[in-house]
Amino acid sequence: MHRSWSGVLTALAIPCLALAVVSAQQGGDRGGMPQGRGQQGPPAPTGPMAPEKYKDIQVLTDVPADQLDLTMRYFVAATGIQCSGCHARNQATGEIVYEQDSRGKSTARQMINLVKTVNAGDFGGRINCGTCHAGHNQPLGLQPAQMMTPDQAAQYLAQQAAMAARQGGAGRGGEEQRGGPPPAGAQGAQRGAPPQGGGQPGGRGPQTPAPPVDDVINKYIEGLGGQAALAKIQSRVITGTLTARTLQTMPFTIEEKGDKYREAVQAQTNPTTVGFDGTKGWMQTGTRVEDLEGFPLLLATRMSDLTLPLHLKDRYTTLTAGRPTRLAATTPGGTPIEVNLLQGSTPSRYETERLYFDASTGLLLRRQVITTTGLRGQLVEQYDYSDYRVVNEDAVRDHANRLEHERHAEGDVDQGERVDPGRDVREAQVAG
Repeated sequence: MHRSWSGVLTALAIPCLALAVVSAQQGGDRGGMPQGRGQQGPPAPTGPMAPEKYKDIQVLTDVPADQLDLTMRYFVAATGIQCSGCHARNQATGEIVYEQDSRGKSTARQMINLVKTVNAGDFGGRINCGTCHAGHNQPLGLQPAQMMTPDQAAQYLAQQAAMAARQGGAGRGGEEQRGGPPPAGAQGAQRGAPPQGGGQPGGRGPQTPAPPVDDVINKYIEGLGGQAALAKIQSRVITGTLTARTLQTMPFTIEEKGDKYREAVQAQTNPTTVGFDGTKGWMQTGTRVEDLEGFPLLLATRMSDLTLPLHLKDRYTTLTAGRPTRLAATTPGGTPIEVNLLQGSTPSRYETERLYFDASTGLLLRRQVITTTGLRGQLVEQYDYSDYRVVNEDAVRDHANRLEHERHAEGDVDQGERVDPGRDVREAQVAG
């Protein structure tokens, strides 16, 4: 399930999305940032709960209304079951009839109650849908152990030796312990361990301190061409083709001007348009129009990042730096990239974002959006940026490479064909 853009982008002042992957997180890369033990539940709700706004809510009674849609998306990502697997669809209009009962909804409610029962008990742990399903309708169960690569085995033995030395004994070193080492690539990652700084096995030895936040931001802006040049870019238009999982294609257009945003997808049955006029948000699907506000609006306009470089501190309620780490090489045999890491909390209360900047050039290489959902779920949306190049007379730099973006679980693919920096966008176009 993912959306992708491809082709050379004729770019703008800000890097658009280059690669995004979304998963239902079970505990992964913590990016060198301080973290609490285990997955955190969503913050206490401040608005109406789901049963106050929606029909036929029987088990998700403790989910805030503005999180219900996101929780549904988490179910799709965690189980691989699409919306129509539980919800009936009106064959005449094509719209989902959410309040109609079905066998799928009954099974889902039983599973939700199972998760709630385990999490309410004293079992020493907490679970979510992805704990067992891991993106599949049928849980895979226990998988065969995998042999480690020579490099992974060497790193594992070095960690064992270092542990034995700290404990003042010879330890068991390279002996095969009961259960053996974790399968390839699983050590640390499944426990949510952060990437190791300084390239030392197991993170031992002196650690490089986190750089000041302002230094990382300033280097990023300078790497793009400087604040004055970036400030000249006031609008942009992105056009392309969206390909659904059924291989149906449809054109899309994204228009941005300042903080205004409009995205239109020309679907064959129900064309969809999302807009934000700087004050109010809305979405039109076919002939149905609904207002967007709060967290649903934030979700709908997540791709609006025209002003991101110049307003990083404004975008987040908190912004902290983690110690330098590495991103894995993008090609086999390539060299890992040293990066500086910033982590920010958004006003939505449900989201945390991590930004990975090339330590050498200062350019943004990765953006991760971690969203907490109902039932202690987490969705991770990832954007990778690459191939920066000068794109206008002001020497502004932007990426121009294959762009892939997956939105939670819909499984659509965006093929980006053209990005026009500075192209005039009429107010009426953006405001809808």
